[in-house]
Amino acid sequence: MFKLKPILVMSNIIVSGLIAILISYFFAEGALGDASKLTPEFFLILPIWAIGALLMWRFVSKKKLENTSYSKILTSCLLLWLTIPVGLMFAQQLI
Repeated sequence: MFKLKPILVMSNIIVSGLIAILISYFFAEGALGDASKLTPEFFLILPIWAIGALLMWRFVSKKKLENTSYSKILTSCLLLWLTIPVGLMFAQQLI
């Protein structure tokens, strides 16, 4: 029998990381408006996401996933996803 909790956590980290990279590239290239203007401030989404991913990795490595409830895992996954809009808001403040 395979273990669902590690698959859930690792796939969440990978998918949210890919989404964070795609969002940062999209906004850094100028989105839909002015494609000639590059705004590298939007790459600040990635370090903020990385901090969230490291905190999630610490949560996973400190506790055994077999003993962790699904509600705690889902809460930590949601918090990881929330680092993307927080990074986006932080980057927009710098522009």
